[in-house]
Amino acid sequence: MSSRAHGWLRGAAVAAALALPATPAATLAPPLPPLVRLTLVEPAAEVAGNDARWQRAVEGTGVSLGEVLRLGPDAVARLELPWMALTLSSGARLRFPNALLLSAALESGRALVESETRESLKIATGEVEVRGRGRAVVRRRAQMTLVTCLSGRFRVASARGSVSLAAGESCVALAGRAPSAPAAAPAAPSGIWPGPDPVYVGRGEPLELRWSGAAPAYQLELLPVGSDVVLLQRDVRAAPARIEIPWHGAFRWRVSACDERGVEGSPSEEGLIAVE
Repeated sequence: MSSRAHGWLRGAAVAAALALPATPAATLAPPLPPLVRLTLVEPAAEVAGNDARWQRAVEGTGVSLGEVLRLGPDAVARLELPWMALTLSSGARLRFPNALLLSAALESGRALVESETRESLKIATGEVEVRGRGRAVVRRRAQMTLVTCLSGRFRVASARGSVSLAAGESCVALAGRAPSAPAAAPAAPSGIWPGPDPVYVGRGEPLELRWSGAAPAYQLELLPVGSDVVLLQRDVRAAPARIEIPWHGAFRWRVSACDERGVEGSPSEEGLIAVE
């Protein structure tokens, strides 16, 4: 097309735009709400966009494509989508690639995936892609991804192969290799204390959690009674483990065993704690 034709088209476009009636601001469609919303940050996390400037993450705000969320020590954050949720633990780093298809890239740390009604979005690590329906734990560290299916079924796939995990099964994926065959996840610890009879403590008062087991490591979770939102998560070596709860209310706690590789098992029965 000639430069003269280009000029005519530009002129016609400008004239047409000037001829259109102005649209009142009140009739403009409202912006769409963010698909990914940060519903919990405890105690703090940071988010960065394409400019790579880290800022404090704020509860109730959206996370956009291209942004990265990172958590410091002893932190927990929950991200909710219309059909699923992701809970990130201490030291985790999660990115939402600016791509046509929505996915999440777990660059490091632990993520609890909860997607009971529909298949979850793809959780990508450097080794595999994880997707499924139910609840699963995905951990990534040192070019290794560890996946445990807590309920439902999840598929773990790499360029070298894939496996399907049912509830209570786990696998390990190393860089450049196919995921390992499904294997039984570590058994749940027993003999937890506090147990079904609640223990009463003051807000911020130290409390020792106890259980029985011979695993090399464990992970703890604290949740409110009547909710599945994880408020506190800790990786610990052995029982007892001391926590301090900074809120008033009624809470549940549970503990899971981790093997020598870091594969996490199903959680124990839940104990009750009342904070006065």
